Amino acid sequence: MYTKDTAKKEALTALKKALGKAFSVSVDMLVTPPNLAMGDLAFGCFALAKGAGRNPAEIATELAAKIGPTPLIAKITSAGPYVNFTFNDAAFASAVLTDVSTKKKRYGFGVTGKGKKVLVEYAQPNTHKEFHIGHIRSSLYGQSVVNLVRANGYETIAASYIGDIGAHVAKAIWGFKKFFGDATIAKADRARTLGEAYTQATQYADEHPEVKEEFADVQRKLEAEEEPWFSLWRETREWSLESFRAIFKELGVVPDVWYYESDVEQPGKELVKKMLTDGIAKKSQGATIVDLEDEKLGVFLALKTDGSSLYATKDLALAYRKEKDYAPDRQIFVIDVRQSLYMKQLFATLKRMQFQPELVHLGFEVVTLPDGAMSSRKGNIVRYEDLRDTLVEKITEETKTRHADWKPKKVAQNATAIAMAGMKFMMLRQDPATQITFDMDEALSVDGFTGPYVLYTVARINSIEAKADMPPLLLGDKLTHPIERAMLRKIADYPGDVAKAGQSFNVALIAQEAFALAKLFAEYYHEVRILEDEDRQRKAARLALLYAVRQTLTNGCCLLGLEMVKEM
Repeated sequence: MYTKDTAKKEALTALKKALGKAFSVSVDMLVTPPNLAMGDLAFGCFALAKGAGRNPAEIATELAAKIGPTPLIAKITSAGPYVNFTFNDAAFASAVLTDVSTKKKRYGFGVTGKGKKVLVEYAQPNTHKEFHIGHIRSSLYGQSVVNLVRANGYETIAASYIGDIGAHVAKAIWGFKKFFGDATIAKADRARTLGEAYTQATQYADEHPEVKEEFADVQRKLEAEEEPWFSLWRETREWSLESFRAIFKELGVVPDVWYYESDVEQPGKELVKKMLTDGIAKKSQGATIVDLEDEKLGVFLALKTDGSSLYATKDLALAYRKEKDYAPDRQIFVIDVRQSLYMKQLFATLKRMQFQPELVHLGFEVVTLPDGAMSSRKGNIVRYEDLRDTLVEKITEETKTRHADWKPKKVAQNATAIAMAGMKFMMLRQDPATQITFDMDEALSVDGFTGPYVLYTVARINSIEAKADMPPLLLGDKLTHPIERAMLRKIADYPGDVAKAGQSFNVALIAQEAFALAKLFAEYYHEVRILEDEDRQRKAARLALLYAVRQTLTNGCCLLGLEMVKEM
Protein backbone atom coordinates (compact mmCIF):
# COMPACT_ATOMS: atom_id res chain seq x y z
CA MET A 1 0.00 0.00 0.00
CA TYR A 2 1.38 3.40 -0.97
CA THR A 3 1.69 6.29 1.49
CA LYS A 4 -1.37 8.23 0.36
CA ASP A 5 -3.48 5.08 0.53
CA THR A 6 -2.24 4.52 4.07
CA ALA A 7 -3.10 8.11 5.00
CA LYS A 8 -6.60 7.69 3.54
CA LYS A 9 -7.03 4.49 5.51
CA GLU A 10 -6.06 6.28 8.73
CA ALA A 11 -8.57 9.06 8.01
CA LEU A 12 -11.29 6.57 7.14
CA THR A 13 -10.67 4.52 10.29
CA ALA A 14 -10.84 7.66 12.42
CA LEU A 15 -14.12 8.72 10.78
CA LYS A 16 -15.68 5.32 11.31
CA LYS A 17 -14.68 5.36 14.97
CA ALA A 18 -16.13 8.85 15.46
CA LEU A 19 -19.38 8.04 13.66
CA GLY A 20 -19.93 4.58 15.07
CA LYS A 21 -22.53 2.57 13.18
CA ALA A 22 -24.76 5.52 12.49
CA PHE A 23 -23.32 6.18 9.05
CA SER A 24 -21.27 4.07 6.63
CA VAL A 25 -18.25 5.82 5.12
CA SER A 26 -16.03 4.66 2.24
CA VAL A 27 -12.68 5.78 0.86
CA ASP A 28 -14.27 7.39 -2.22
CA MET A 29 -15.94 9.91 0.12
CA LEU A 30 -12.50 11.37 0.84
CA VAL A 31 -11.62 14.07 -1.69
CA THR A 32 -8.69 16.39 -2.25
CA PRO A 33 -9.39 20.03 -1.32
CA PRO A 34 -8.89 22.59 -4.10
CA ASN A 35 -6.25 24.40 -2.07
CA LEU A 36 -3.38 22.73 -0.19
CA ALA A 37 -3.76 25.31 2.58
CA MET A 38 -7.17 23.78 3.35
CA GLY A 39 -5.66 20.35 4.01
CA ASP A 40 -4.78 17.17 2.16
CA LEU A 41 -8.03 15.24 2.45
CA ALA A 42 -11.62 16.34 3.04
CA PHE A 43 -14.82 14.59 4.07
CA GLY A 44 -18.07 16.30 3.13
CA CYS A 45 -20.89 15.96 5.68
CA PHE A 46 -23.78 16.62 3.29
CA ALA A 47 -25.21 13.09 3.12
CA LEU A 48 -24.68 12.63 6.83
CA ALA A 49 -26.49 15.88 7.62
CA LYS A 50 -29.38 15.09 5.27
CA GLY A 51 -29.97 11.76 6.98
CA ALA A 52 -29.89 13.34 10.42
CA GLY A 53 -31.82 16.46 9.44
CA ARG A 54 -29.04 18.72 10.70
CA ASN A 55 -26.70 21.45 9.50
CA PRO A 56 -23.62 19.87 7.80
CA ALA A 57 -21.29 22.56 9.19
CA GLU A 58 -22.33 21.69 12.75
CA ILE A 59 -21.70 18.00 12.15
CA ALA A 60 -18.27 18.77 10.61
CA THR A 61 -17.30 20.77 13.71
CA GLU A 62 -18.37 17.95 16.03
CA LEU A 63 -16.56 15.30 14.01
CA ALA A 64 -13.30 17.27 13.82
CA ALA A 65 -13.33 17.65 17.61
CA LYS A 66 -13.67 13.88 18.08
CA ILE A 67 -10.78 12.86 15.80
CA GLY A 68 -7.19 12.96 16.96
CA PRO A 69 -3.85 12.76 15.10
CA THR A 70 -2.57 9.55 13.53
CA PRO A 71 0.93 8.59 12.34
CA LEU A 72 0.43 10.30 8.98
CA ILE A 73 -2.21 12.91 9.91
CA ALA A 74 -1.17 15.81 12.10
CA LYS A 75 -4.25 18.02 12.15
CA ILE A 76 -8.01 17.65 11.79
CA THR A 77 -10.13 20.78 11.36
CA SER A 78 -13.54 21.77 10.08
CA ALA A 79 -14.25 24.31 7.37
CA GLY A 80 -17.94 24.79 6.70
CA PRO A 81 -19.47 21.40 5.88
CA TYR A 82 -16.08 19.67 5.50
CA VAL A 83 -13.78 17.82 7.87
CA ASN A 84 -10.24 18.49 6.66
CA PHE A 85 -7.23 16.27 7.31
CA THR A 86 -3.70 17.72 7.08
CA PHE A 87 -0.79 15.33 6.76
CA ASN A 88 2.14 15.17 9.14
CA ASP A 89 4.67 16.72 6.78
CA ALA A 90 7.77 15.03 8.18
CA ALA A 91 6.27 11.55 8.45
CA PHE A 92 4.48 11.85 5.10
CA ALA A 93 7.61 13.05 3.30
CA SER A 94 9.79 10.27 4.70
CA ALA A 95 7.19 7.65 3.80
CA VAL A 96 6.79 8.92 0.22
CA LEU A 97 10.54 9.05 -0.34
CA THR A 98 10.83 5.53 1.04
CA ASP A 99 8.09 4.32 -1.33
CA VAL A 100 9.94 5.65 -4.36
CA SER A 101 13.37 4.54 -3.14
CA THR A 102 12.09 1.03 -2.48
CA LYS A 103 9.91 0.52 -5.57
CA LYS A 104 12.12 2.38 -8.06
CA LYS A 105 10.98 1.47 -11.62
CA ARG A 106 7.86 -0.18 -10.24
CA TYR A 107 6.77 2.86 -8.25
CA GLY A 108 3.15 3.45 -9.20
CA PHE A 109 2.40 -0.15 -10.13
CA GLY A 110 -0.82 -1.55 -8.67
CA VAL A 111 -2.78 -4.78 -8.30
CA THR A 112 -6.25 -3.73 -9.48
CA GLY A 113 -6.17 -6.21 -12.33
CA LYS A 114 -4.64 -9.15 -10.48
CA GLY A 115 -6.19 -12.40 -11.70
CA LYS A 116 -7.74 -10.74 -14.77
CA LYS A 117 -6.70 -11.02 -18.40
CA VAL A 118 -7.18 -8.46 -21.16
CA LEU A 119 -6.28 -8.43 -24.84
CA VAL A 120 -5.63 -5.06 -26.44
CA GLU A 121 -5.96 -4.86 -30.22
CA TYR A 122 -4.16 -1.84 -31.65
CA ALA A 123 -1.61 -0.80 -34.30
CA GLN A 124 -3.73 -1.79 -37.31
CA PRO A 125 -2.05 -0.36 -40.42
CA ASN A 126 -3.04 -1.66 -43.83
CA THR A 127 -0.43 -3.22 -46.06
CA HIS A 128 0.00 -1.69 -49.49
CA LYS A 129 -0.48 1.75 -47.96
CA GLU A 130 2.09 3.94 -46.30
CA PHE A 131 2.40 4.28 -42.53
CA HIS A 132 1.48 7.90 -41.89
CA ILE A 133 1.06 10.36 -39.05
CA GLY A 134 -2.47 9.13 -38.30
CA HIS A 135 -1.20 5.58 -37.69
CA ILE A 136 1.26 6.96 -35.15
CA ARG A 137 -1.51 8.00 -32.75
CA SER A 138 -3.24 4.62 -33.00
CA SER A 139 -0.02 2.73 -32.35
CA LEU A 140 1.25 4.96 -29.54
CA TYR A 141 -2.11 5.23 -27.78
CA GLY A 142 -2.58 1.47 -27.98
CA GLN A 143 0.89 0.74 -26.63
CA SER A 144 0.37 3.17 -23.75
CA VAL A 145 -2.91 1.44 -22.90
CA VAL A 146 -1.01 -1.85 -22.88
CA ASN A 147 1.62 -0.35 -20.58
CA LEU A 148 -1.04 1.08 -18.26
CA VAL A 149 -3.09 -2.07 -17.83
CA ARG A 150 0.10 -4.05 -17.20
CA ALA A 151 1.15 -1.50 -14.58
CA ASN A 152 -2.21 -2.09 -12.90
CA GLY A 153 -1.59 -5.80 -12.61
CA TYR A 154 -3.60 -7.19 -15.53
CA GLU A 155 -2.25 -10.10 -17.52
CA THR A 156 -2.10 -8.36 -20.87
CA ILE A 157 -1.81 -9.57 -24.46
CA ALA A 158 -0.85 -6.87 -26.94
CA ALA A 159 -2.20 -7.71 -30.41
CA SER A 160 -1.56 -5.98 -33.71
CA TYR A 161 -4.09 -6.60 -36.47
CA ILE A 162 -2.84 -6.01 -39.99
CA GLY A 163 -5.18 -5.33 -42.89
CA ASP A 164 -3.40 -7.33 -45.58
CA ILE A 165 -6.37 -8.17 -47.84
CA GLY A 166 -9.51 -6.42 -48.99
CA ALA A 167 -10.57 -3.80 -51.50
CA HIS A 168 -7.69 -1.44 -50.73
CA VAL A 169 -5.12 -4.18 -51.37
CA ALA A 170 -6.73 -5.17 -54.65
CA LYS A 171 -6.73 -1.53 -55.73
CA ALA A 172 -3.07 -1.06 -54.78
CA ILE A 173 -1.94 -4.23 -56.57
CA TRP A 174 -3.94 -3.29 -59.66
CA GLY A 175 -2.29 0.15 -59.56
CA PHE A 176 1.15 -1.33 -59.01
CA LYS A 177 0.81 -3.62 -62.00
CA LYS A 178 -0.59 -0.88 -64.24
CA PHE A 179 1.67 2.04 -63.31
CA PHE A 180 4.89 0.30 -62.28
CA GLY A 181 4.71 -2.90 -64.37
CA ASP A 182 7.87 -4.96 -64.12
CA ALA A 183 10.01 -2.11 -62.78
CA THR A 184 12.67 -3.02 -60.25
CA ILE A 185 11.90 -1.18 -57.03
CA ALA A 186 14.75 -0.36 -54.64
CA LYS A 187 14.24 -1.78 -51.16
CA ALA A 188 14.14 1.67 -49.57
CA ASP A 189 11.37 2.75 -51.97
CA ARG A 190 9.07 -0.26 -51.75
CA ALA A 191 6.59 0.98 -49.12
CA ARG A 192 6.41 4.42 -50.73
CA THR A 193 5.82 2.88 -54.17
CA LEU A 194 2.91 0.79 -52.93
CA GLY A 195 1.36 3.91 -51.41
CA GLU A 196 1.77 5.73 -54.70
CA ALA A 197 0.22 2.80 -56.56
CA TYR A 198 -2.85 2.97 -54.33
CA THR A 199 -3.20 6.73 -54.75
CA GLN A 200 -2.74 6.61 -58.52
CA ALA A 201 -5.25 3.78 -58.86
CA THR A 202 -7.80 5.73 -56.81
CA GLN A 203 -7.33 8.88 -58.85
CA TYR A 204 -7.48 6.93 -62.12
CA ALA A 205 -10.78 5.36 -61.05
CA ASP A 206 -12.24 8.82 -60.43
CA GLU A 207 -11.76 9.56 -64.12
CA HIS A 208 -12.44 6.01 -65.35
CA PRO A 209 -15.21 4.53 -63.13
CA GLU A 210 -15.32 1.37 -65.24
CA VAL A 211 -12.05 0.10 -63.70
CA LYS A 212 -13.76 -0.33 -60.33
CA GLU A 213 -15.06 -3.66 -61.61
CA GLU A 214 -11.45 -4.61 -62.37
CA PHE A 215 -10.57 -3.83 -58.74
CA ALA A 216 -13.38 -6.12 -57.58
CA ASP A 217 -12.19 -8.84 -59.95
CA VAL A 218 -8.67 -8.63 -58.54
CA GLN A 219 -10.07 -8.94 -55.01
CA ARG A 220 -12.02 -12.07 -55.98
CA LYS A 221 -8.91 -13.60 -57.56
CA LEU A 222 -6.82 -12.82 -54.50
CA GLU A 223 -9.36 -14.47 -52.22
CA ALA A 224 -9.34 -17.49 -54.56
CA GLU A 225 -5.48 -17.45 -54.53
CA GLU A 226 -5.34 -17.20 -58.33
CA GLU A 227 -2.02 -16.53 -60.03
CA PRO A 228 -0.23 -14.34 -60.90
CA TRP A 229 -2.09 -12.01 -58.55
CA PHE A 230 -1.60 -14.13 -55.45
CA SER A 231 2.20 -14.31 -55.81
CA LEU A 232 2.37 -10.57 -56.40
CA TRP A 233 0.26 -10.07 -53.25
CA ARG A 234 2.59 -12.22 -51.14
CA GLU A 235 5.69 -10.40 -52.36
CA THR A 236 4.31 -6.87 -51.92
CA ARG A 237 2.68 -7.78 -48.59
CA GLU A 238 6.10 -8.63 -47.21
CA TRP A 239 7.39 -5.24 -48.38
CA SER A 240 4.81 -3.56 -46.18
CA LEU A 241 5.31 -5.88 -43.21
CA GLU A 242 9.05 -5.34 -43.28
CA SER A 243 8.42 -1.59 -43.13
CA PHE A 244 5.90 -1.97 -40.27
CA ARG A 245 8.30 -4.07 -38.19
CA ALA A 246 11.00 -1.40 -38.50
CA ILE A 247 8.58 1.42 -37.63
CA PHE A 248 7.13 -0.43 -34.64
CA LYS A 249 10.65 -0.95 -33.30
CA GLU A 250 11.42 2.75 -33.59
CA LEU A 251 8.15 3.73 -31.92
CA GLY A 252 8.52 1.21 -29.09
CA VAL A 253 5.37 -0.60 -30.20
CA VAL A 254 5.75 -4.23 -29.14
CA PRO A 255 2.84 -6.54 -29.99
CA ASP A 256 2.89 -9.98 -28.41
CA VAL A 257 0.99 -11.39 -31.37
CA TRP A 258 0.35 -10.28 -34.94
CA TYR A 259 -3.00 -11.14 -36.49
CA TYR A 260 -3.70 -10.77 -40.21
CA GLU A 261 -6.96 -10.29 -42.05
CA SER A 262 -5.87 -12.95 -44.54
CA ASP A 263 -5.81 -15.55 -41.74
CA VAL A 264 -9.41 -14.93 -40.71
CA GLU A 265 -11.00 -14.20 -44.09
CA GLN A 266 -12.04 -17.81 -44.84
CA PRO A 267 -13.05 -18.61 -41.23
CA GLY A 268 -15.10 -15.42 -41.35
CA LYS A 269 -17.01 -16.62 -44.39
CA GLU A 270 -17.71 -19.93 -42.68
CA LEU A 271 -18.92 -18.09 -39.60
CA VAL A 272 -21.29 -15.97 -41.68
CA LYS A 273 -22.76 -19.16 -43.16
CA LYS A 274 -23.42 -20.43 -39.64
CA MET A 275 -25.02 -17.11 -38.74
CA LEU A 276 -27.45 -17.65 -41.63
CA THR A 277 -28.23 -21.16 -40.42
CA ASP A 278 -28.74 -19.94 -36.85
CA GLY A 279 -31.05 -17.16 -37.96
CA ILE A 280 -28.73 -14.40 -36.73
CA ALA A 281 -28.06 -13.16 -40.27
CA LYS A 282 -30.23 -13.11 -43.39
CA LYS A 283 -29.97 -12.42 -47.10
CA SER A 284 -30.90 -9.00 -48.45
CA GLN A 285 -30.54 -8.28 -52.18
CA GLY A 286 -27.89 -10.98 -52.36
CA ALA A 287 -25.77 -9.65 -49.49
CA THR A 288 -25.67 -11.16 -46.01
CA ILE A 289 -26.77 -8.79 -43.26
CA VAL A 290 -27.61 -8.66 -39.57
CA ASP A 291 -30.69 -6.53 -38.91
CA LEU A 292 -29.96 -4.37 -35.86
CA GLU A 293 -32.80 -1.90 -36.39
CA ASP A 294 -34.44 -2.91 -33.10
CA GLU A 295 -31.30 -1.62 -31.33
CA LYS A 296 -31.28 1.52 -33.51
CA LEU A 297 -28.00 0.40 -35.07
CA GLY A 298 -29.21 -0.03 -38.63
CA VAL A 299 -28.06 -2.94 -40.80
CA PHE A 300 -24.71 -4.68 -40.32
CA LEU A 301 -23.32 -5.90 -43.65
CA ALA A 302 -21.46 -9.19 -43.08
CA LEU A 303 -20.75 -10.39 -46.64
CA LYS A 304 -20.93 -8.75 -50.07
CA THR A 305 -23.40 -9.74 -52.75
CA ASP A 306 -20.64 -11.41 -54.81
CA GLY A 307 -19.46 -13.39 -51.77
CA SER A 308 -16.40 -11.24 -51.14
CA SER A 309 -15.45 -10.51 -47.55
CA LEU A 310 -15.74 -7.26 -45.65
CA TYR A 311 -14.11 -5.92 -42.52
CA ALA A 312 -17.06 -7.37 -40.61
CA THR A 313 -16.52 -10.84 -42.06
CA LYS A 314 -13.01 -10.93 -40.70
CA ASP A 315 -13.60 -9.03 -37.45
CA LEU A 316 -16.23 -11.52 -36.35
CA ALA A 317 -13.88 -14.41 -36.91
CA LEU A 318 -10.99 -12.57 -35.25
CA ALA A 319 -12.94 -12.09 -32.03
CA TYR A 320 -13.38 -15.86 -31.82
CA ARG A 321 -9.73 -16.46 -32.77
CA LYS A 322 -8.54 -14.22 -29.94
CA GLU A 323 -10.91 -15.96 -27.54
CA LYS A 324 -9.59 -19.36 -28.59
CA ASP A 325 -5.93 -18.30 -28.39
CA TYR A 326 -5.97 -16.44 -25.06
CA ALA A 327 -9.43 -16.57 -23.42
CA PRO A 328 -9.24 -12.97 -22.17
CA ASP A 329 -11.86 -11.61 -19.79
CA ARG A 330 -11.98 -8.44 -21.86
CA GLN A 331 -11.15 -7.60 -25.47
CA ILE A 332 -10.17 -3.96 -25.99
CA PHE A 333 -10.21 -2.39 -29.45
CA VAL A 334 -8.16 0.78 -30.03
CA ILE A 335 -9.80 2.13 -33.19
CA ASP A 336 -10.55 5.70 -34.25
CA VAL A 337 -13.90 7.31 -33.44
CA ARG A 338 -15.02 7.33 -37.06
CA GLN A 339 -15.65 3.60 -36.63
CA SER A 340 -17.84 4.04 -33.52
CA LEU A 341 -21.10 2.96 -35.19
CA TYR A 342 -19.37 0.01 -36.83
CA MET A 343 -17.93 -1.12 -33.49
CA LYS A 344 -21.37 -0.92 -31.85
CA GLN A 345 -22.76 -3.04 -34.67
CA LEU A 346 -19.92 -5.55 -34.32
CA PHE A 347 -20.42 -5.85 -30.56
CA ALA A 348 -24.20 -6.16 -30.91
CA THR A 349 -23.78 -8.93 -33.48
CA LEU A 350 -21.30 -10.83 -31.31
CA LYS A 351 -23.71 -10.53 -28.38
CA ARG A 352 -26.44 -12.14 -30.49
CA MET A 353 -23.97 -14.94 -31.18
CA GLN A 354 -23.65 -15.48 -27.39
CA PHE A 355 -20.05 -14.24 -27.37
CA GLN A 356 -19.05 -14.01 -23.70
CA PRO A 357 -15.96 -11.78 -23.15
CA GLU A 358 -16.47 -8.11 -22.38
CA LEU A 359 -15.88 -5.91 -25.44
CA VAL A 360 -14.57 -2.36 -25.14
CA HIS A 361 -14.00 0.18 -27.91
CA LEU A 362 -11.42 2.85 -27.13
CA GLY A 363 -12.02 5.53 -29.72
CA PHE A 364 -9.55 8.26 -30.54
CA GLU A 365 -9.78 11.28 -32.79
CA VAL A 366 -7.83 11.86 -35.98
CA VAL A 367 -4.57 13.74 -36.44
CA THR A 368 -4.53 16.73 -38.77
CA LEU A 369 -1.94 19.24 -39.84
CA PRO A 370 -2.26 23.02 -39.56
CA ASP A 371 -3.32 23.12 -43.22
CA GLY A 372 -6.02 20.44 -42.93
CA ALA A 373 -6.83 16.73 -42.93
CA MET A 374 -4.90 13.99 -44.71
CA SER A 375 -6.03 11.21 -47.03
CA SER A 376 -4.23 8.22 -48.55
CA ARG A 377 -6.82 8.41 -51.31
CA LYS A 378 -5.79 11.95 -52.20
CA GLY A 379 -2.11 11.28 -51.63
CA ASN A 380 -1.64 14.20 -49.21
CA ILE A 381 -0.48 12.18 -46.21
CA VAL A 382 2.56 12.86 -44.05
CA ARG A 383 4.64 9.70 -44.05
CA TYR A 384 6.02 8.56 -40.71
CA GLU A 385 9.57 8.46 -42.08
CA ASP A 386 9.33 12.03 -43.41
CA LEU A 387 7.99 13.34 -40.10
CA ARG A 388 10.64 11.48 -38.13
CA ASP A 389 13.47 12.70 -40.34
CA THR A 390 12.29 16.30 -40.16
CA LEU A 391 12.04 16.21 -36.37
CA VAL A 392 15.41 14.51 -35.92
CA GLU A 393 17.12 16.91 -38.33
CA LYS A 394 15.78 19.93 -36.46
CA ILE A 395 16.93 18.64 -33.06
CA THR A 396 20.28 17.52 -34.47
CA GLU A 397 21.15 21.03 -35.59
CA GLU A 398 20.12 22.50 -32.23
CA THR A 399 22.13 19.86 -30.33
CA LYS A 400 25.24 20.51 -32.41
CA THR A 401 24.95 24.21 -31.62
CA ARG A 402 24.63 23.63 -27.86
CA HIS A 403 27.19 20.82 -27.64
CA ALA A 404 29.95 21.40 -30.17
CA ASP A 405 32.17 18.99 -28.23
CA TRP A 406 29.81 16.02 -28.54
CA LYS A 407 30.73 13.19 -30.91
CA PRO A 408 28.37 12.56 -33.87
CA LYS A 409 27.07 9.29 -32.38
CA LYS A 410 26.04 10.98 -29.14
CA VAL A 411 24.40 13.84 -31.03
CA ALA A 412 22.44 11.38 -33.16
CA GLN A 413 21.28 9.29 -30.19
CA ASN A 414 20.15 12.32 -28.20
CA ALA A 415 18.49 13.99 -31.16
CA THR A 416 16.54 10.86 -32.01
CA ALA A 417 15.38 10.33 -28.40
CA ILE A 418 14.29 13.98 -28.04
CA ALA A 419 12.54 14.05 -31.42
CA MET A 420 10.66 10.84 -30.66
CA ALA A 421 9.72 12.13 -27.21
CA GLY A 422 8.31 15.28 -28.80
CA MET A 423 6.28 13.26 -31.28
CA LYS A 424 4.98 10.76 -28.73
CA PHE A 425 4.12 13.28 -26.03
CA MET A 426 2.14 15.47 -28.44
CA MET A 427 0.18 12.41 -29.59
CA LEU A 428 -0.61 11.32 -26.02
CA ARG A 429 -0.94 14.52 -23.98
CA GLN A 430 -4.56 15.21 -24.96
CA ASP A 431 -7.72 13.27 -24.21
CA PRO A 432 -8.05 10.55 -26.89
CA ALA A 433 -11.40 12.03 -27.94
CA THR A 434 -9.68 15.33 -28.83
CA GLN A 435 -8.55 15.96 -32.39
CA ILE A 436 -4.83 16.70 -32.68
CA THR A 437 -3.37 19.34 -34.94
CA PHE A 438 0.25 18.31 -35.05
CA ASP A 439 2.64 21.27 -34.78
CA MET A 440 6.29 20.27 -35.21
CA ASP A 441 7.77 23.37 -33.61
CA GLU A 442 5.56 23.07 -30.56
CA ALA A 443 6.24 19.35 -30.21
CA LEU A 444 10.00 19.93 -29.99
CA SER A 445 9.94 22.93 -27.68
CA VAL A 446 11.73 22.63 -24.32
CA ASP A 447 9.26 25.17 -22.93
CA GLY A 448 5.65 24.30 -22.25
CA PHE A 449 3.55 21.16 -22.28
CA THR A 450 5.93 18.97 -24.29
CA GLY A 451 7.97 15.79 -24.07
CA PRO A 452 11.33 17.59 -24.39
CA TYR A 453 10.35 19.79 -21.42
CA VAL A 454 9.87 16.70 -19.24
CA LEU A 455 13.10 15.16 -20.53
CA TYR A 456 14.92 18.41 -19.81
CA THR A 457 13.72 18.25 -16.19
CA VAL A 458 15.23 14.79 -15.78
CA ALA A 459 18.46 15.88 -17.48
CA ARG A 460 18.71 18.85 -15.13
CA ILE A 461 18.36 16.58 -12.09
CA ASN A 462 21.05 14.33 -13.57
CA SER A 463 23.32 17.37 -13.76
CA ILE A 464 22.67 18.18 -10.08
CA GLU A 465 23.42 14.59 -9.11
CA ALA A 466 26.72 14.68 -11.01
CA LYS A 467 27.80 17.71 -8.96
CA ALA A 468 26.52 16.47 -5.58
CA ASP A 469 29.14 15.60 -2.99
CA MET A 470 26.98 13.33 -0.82
CA PRO A 471 24.38 10.57 -1.05
CA PRO A 472 20.67 11.32 -0.53
CA LEU A 473 19.03 10.82 2.85
CA LEU A 474 15.33 10.14 3.43
CA LEU A 475 14.88 12.87 6.02
CA GLY A 476 11.34 14.11 5.68
CA ASP A 477 11.60 16.58 8.58
CA LYS A 478 14.13 18.61 6.59
CA LEU A 479 11.73 19.25 3.70
CA THR A 480 9.74 22.28 4.86
CA HIS A 481 9.74 24.54 1.79
CA PRO A 482 6.20 25.06 0.33
CA ILE A 483 7.27 23.80 -3.12
CA GLU A 484 8.86 20.73 -1.52
CA ARG A 485 5.53 20.02 0.13
CA ALA A 486 3.72 20.44 -3.19
CA MET A 487 6.15 18.17 -5.05
CA LEU A 488 5.82 15.47 -2.40
CA ARG A 489 2.04 15.55 -2.81
CA LYS A 490 2.40 15.20 -6.58
CA ILE A 491 4.74 12.24 -6.18
CA ALA A 492 2.37 10.65 -3.66
CA ASP A 493 -0.51 11.11 -6.12
CA TYR A 494 1.29 9.27 -8.91
CA PRO A 495 0.18 5.69 -8.01
CA GLY A 496 -3.41 6.93 -7.85
CA ASP A 497 -2.98 8.61 -11.23
CA VAL A 498 -1.78 5.31 -12.72
CA ALA A 499 -4.78 3.50 -11.24
CA LYS A 500 -7.22 6.16 -12.47
CA ALA A 501 -5.70 6.25 -15.96
CA GLY A 502 -5.78 2.45 -16.04
CA GLN A 503 -9.52 2.47 -15.33
CA SER A 504 -10.39 5.17 -17.85
CA PHE A 505 -7.67 4.29 -20.41
CA ASN A 506 -6.95 8.02 -20.61
CA VAL A 507 -3.17 8.04 -20.91
CA ALA A 508 -3.27 11.84 -21.21
CA LEU A 509 -3.62 11.97 -17.42
CA ILE A 510 -0.09 10.60 -17.04
CA ALA A 511 1.31 13.20 -19.44
CA GLN A 512 -0.55 16.00 -17.69
CA GLU A 513 0.63 15.02 -14.22
CA ALA A 514 4.21 14.56 -15.42
CA PHE A 515 4.14 18.08 -16.82
CA ALA A 516 2.66 19.43 -13.56
CA LEU A 517 5.46 17.83 -11.54
CA ALA A 518 8.09 19.10 -13.99
CA LYS A 519 6.70 22.64 -13.64
CA LEU A 520 6.91 22.45 -9.86
CA PHE A 521 10.52 21.35 -10.12
CA ALA A 522 11.30 24.29 -12.44
CA GLU A 523 9.93 26.69 -9.82
CA TYR A 524 11.92 24.96 -7.13
CA TYR A 525 15.14 24.96 -9.17
CA HIS A 526 14.96 28.71 -9.71
CA GLU A 527 14.04 29.47 -6.10
CA VAL A 528 16.25 27.10 -4.08
CA ARG A 529 20.03 26.72 -4.41
CA ILE A 530 20.17 23.02 -3.56
CA LEU A 531 23.88 22.30 -3.84
CA GLU A 532 24.82 25.52 -2.05
CA ASP A 533 22.85 24.67 1.10
CA GLU A 534 25.15 24.79 4.14
CA ASP A 535 22.87 22.46 6.11
CA ARG A 536 24.23 19.14 4.86
CA GLN A 537 21.33 17.06 6.17
CA ARG A 538 18.82 19.32 4.46
CA LYS A 539 20.86 19.18 1.26
CA ALA A 540 20.89 15.36 1.44
CA ALA A 541 17.11 15.34 1.99
CA ARG A 542 16.60 17.68 -0.95
CA LEU A 543 18.71 15.42 -3.14
CA ALA A 544 16.47 12.51 -2.12
CA LEU A 545 13.43 14.56 -3.11
CA LEU A 546 14.94 15.43 -6.49
CA TYR A 547 15.75 11.80 -7.17
CA ALA A 548 12.15 10.89 -6.29
CA VAL A 549 10.95 13.54 -8.77
CA ARG A 550 13.23 12.04 -11.43
CA GLN A 551 12.07 8.48 -10.75
CA THR A 552 8.42 9.48 -10.86
CA LEU A 553 8.87 11.37 -14.13
CA THR A 554 10.88 8.51 -15.60
CA ASN A 555 8.20 5.99 -14.66
CA GLY A 556 5.47 8.15 -16.17
CA CYS A 557 7.48 8.63 -19.35
CA CYS A 558 8.00 4.86 -19.54
CA LEU A 559 4.22 4.37 -19.61
CA LEU A 560 4.08 6.87 -22.48
CA GLY A 561 6.94 5.14 -24.29
CA LEU A 562 9.43 8.02 -23.97
CA GLU A 563 13.14 7.21 -23.84
CA MET A 564 15.05 9.31 -21.32
CA VAL A 565 18.34 11.08 -22.04
CA LYS A 566 21.11 11.71 -19.52
CA GLU A 567 21.77 15.25 -20.70
CA MET A 568 20.41 17.80 -23.14
